[in-house]
Amino acid sequence: MAVFHLSDLSKNLPGSHVIGVAAFSHLSTDTRNLAAGDLFVALVGPNFDGHEFIAQAQNQGACAALVSTEIDTDLPLIVVPDTRIALGQLAAIKRQSLNGQFVSVTGSSGKTTVKEMLQKVLFQAGEVEVTQGNFNNDIGVPLTLWGMRDDVDYRVLELGANHIGEIAYTSRMVGADVAILNNAQEAHLSGFGSLGGVVKAKGEIITGLSKKGQVVLNLDDPHFLVWQTLAQSRRVWSFSLSNKKASVYASAIERTSRGSQFMLHVGQQQQQVDLQLLGQHNVANALATAAAASALGLSLDQIVQGLAHARPYQGRLVSHQLSHNRCIIDDTYNANLGSVKAAIDVLQQCQGQRCFMLGDLGELGQQELQLHQRIGTQVAAAGIEQFYAFGELAAAAVDSYLRAGGNYGKICVNKQELSSCFEQLPKVDLSCLVKGSRSSQMEQVVETLISDGI
Repeated sequence: MAVFHLSDLSKNLPGSHVIGVAAFSHLSTDTRNLAAGDLFVALVGPNFDGHEFIAQAQNQGACAALVSTEIDTDLPLIVVPDTRIALGQLAAIKRQSLNGQFVSVTGSSGKTTVKEMLQKVLFQAGEVEVTQGNFNNDIGVPLTLWGMRDDVDYRVLELGANHIGEIAYTSRMVGADVAILNNAQEAHLSGFGSLGGVVKAKGEIITGLSKKGQVVLNLDDPHFLVWQTLAQSRRVWSFSLSNKKASVYASAIERTSRGSQFMLHVGQQQQQVDLQLLGQHNVANALATAAAASALGLSLDQIVQGLAHARPYQGRLVSHQLSHNRCIIDDTYNANLGSVKAAIDVLQQCQGQRCFMLGDLGELGQQELQLHQRIGTQVAAAGIEQFYAFGELAAAAVDSYLRAGGNYGKICVNKQELSSCFEQLPKVDLSCLVKGSRSSQMEQVVETLISDGI
């Protein structure tokens, strides 16, 4: 395990100076999970100031603190102009001590699923570490790097963003050997401004690649050529649901009760995959995974075996079976326009009566009303029989659904009323999909429906 001395680190932190002597192997930004011997990083946010917790950090055994102003303490200090920026600089230093091959993953949707799939696949060839939870921003990525062990064969890091420049920043920390750019869709528009802004931001993942880094790109995405140009002379692995010109593609896709079966083509090789995740978009996620694994040198057998072990991630199209051939499909982890359309497609293919329960989608910018109306039109076009919504914006989706000829829609005043609507639905042969942004907390609806055993 690498040990870092304050005096050595200060040489790589512009504008810094050191008070005292200390060495550490781990760091923490939160006194709630700080361990004895850690460096405490005093971050400052709109509603907190880590400098106020220096004494608590010392009591818990912190060996030193990273601060932006000198404070009255006998703890050794590294004083820097900005602790948030210094955290990123420390992450770049930590990265140099880590061996193994690095993969970075971004995209408007599917990046966590691809990360989890890739973990299963790479496990067929060695030890793997991946981003935990949603630690994928300019704070989460440094903490992920600092939480990694020294000797691991593969490391997969998820890179997210809500503004231009964030992925450029985190991708340089990671210095990946393979970068996966899954897709670009209308998400976080309040930060990116437009779909064009999203495309530019996602493309930033290419700039942080290692010298010989390879790129995995979605040939089915309308912006493929933009990203291919950014890749310049780098090796590009393309993937597609049907285009045989792609490096990796699928054929003979068939829906099963738990997911999909398809023929996976990698170069001149092919093999059938049994994927236990619902939706054609998850076939695309599997193809992205296969392309990245191929870039890392894994065999087709290893890829297929790993994909067979992939399972739905919490809150992402997880099916809960109830009595009388009814099921609740929990897709509440988060939502953007692309993932909502994918959810609608999954629900459309379900047998019997179908019900869609939607909460507001966040961060859609000035077009949020029109974009929710588009969702309503899509639900109606899919022939989904029941549409319930909670939230002002989701209500606009129901209105649009009814105007487009939808069968039955209702706007609920709260999540309790939304949950109670399930009692009015058919008692047999029913599929109900629940979806919404993180801020809508639609998982509470799922929990109520399951716990009540309705």
